[in-house]
Amino acid sequence: MQREFFSYERFALSMQILDAIARKPGSRSDIKAFAIYFNGGIYALSGEKYSVALSKFYKARSVWPEYYGTDFLIALTYERNGNIRKASRFYKGYLDKLDTLESGHFPISAPLINALNADDMDNYRESKAIIEEHLITYGIKLDDVKTPFFIAGFVKSVFIIFILIVLLLAGYYFIWPYFKKQNRIKNPPSGFWICRNCEEENPDPVKECSKCGRLRG
Repeated sequence: MQREFFSYERFALSMQILDAIARKPGSRSDIKAFAIYFNGGIYALSGEKYSVALSKFYKARSVWPEYYGTDFLIALTYERNGNIRKASRFYKGYLDKLDTLESGHFPISAPLINALNADDMDNYRESKAIIEEHLITYGIKLDDVKTPFFIAGFVKSVFIIFILIVLLLAGYYFIWPYFKKQNRIKNPPSGFWICRNCEEENPDPVKECSKCGRLRG
């Protein structure tokens, strides 16, 4: 049972279903994109091109984060590439998504996810028992494993936009005024000097700022 469970081949039927759905007229663009990345990842994994497989699976996960199968295949790829610690985190992510699905918290995605689980192999209780037994052979307890952190694509976009806004505001209110002040101090009107403290214009003969009293320098 374990050998069959820890195999990418068991997702062959899911690939066929995805292809059929993606090819239908009017199919959603995100499902088409997911199918391309997901299937591409499986082909790369079958050819032991682990870095390519991970790249494809991560993109698929970004497009449709609810689907548990992508987490499972990322875990399988990491394990076959010798990184069991990282693999264990994605096995945990796979189980968490199965649990969430079976608890009814994916109402929109559930029909399609359930359609992809045509052989009924993926269910939380049995899958958890198999993965616990599998990981313990590596000395890893499932309860000690943390679910992988994930930021959805739209959240990443919002975060990047937020950072850009912060940088623009910082430039407008702090960086640009600083350089403007330095330029004014270095290039005063002829016959004057600019106070570094309050930016007051003072005639050259005066050595003390007429506004704040700071000495020229």
